[in-house]
Amino acid sequence: MSALGFMSMLFVRNTGELLATHRRLIACASASGYRLGKVYVQSPGPPDAVFDLLGSLLESDGLPLVVPTLHHLAVLGNPLEIRDHLLRSDHQVLIAIDPAERTC
Repeated sequence: MSALGFMSMLFVRNTGELLATHRRLIACASASGYRLGKVYVQSPGPPDAVFDLLGSLLESDGLPLVVPTLHHLAVLGNPLEIRDHLLRSDHQVLIAIDPAERTC
């Protein structure tokens, strides 16, 4: 089964980090039993890619979404509310990068 990916360039510093993040999305999808299909990359500026992503999610029958962190969903609003809305709409949200552990 396929999954869609999404990342925002607001949280990616350079091409090397973009490629590394893309590999992490692939690994996360694979670890959950999915094949990562299209990855939408939102550039700074008008939210074109995010609207294309939403269109694809609406047209799909519950495709999962893989994001590096929930912060990447901030282009749509509150990331927790966006995640919860997607979950209520039968779209599993997979997070590829674990949050940093506290050291103290």
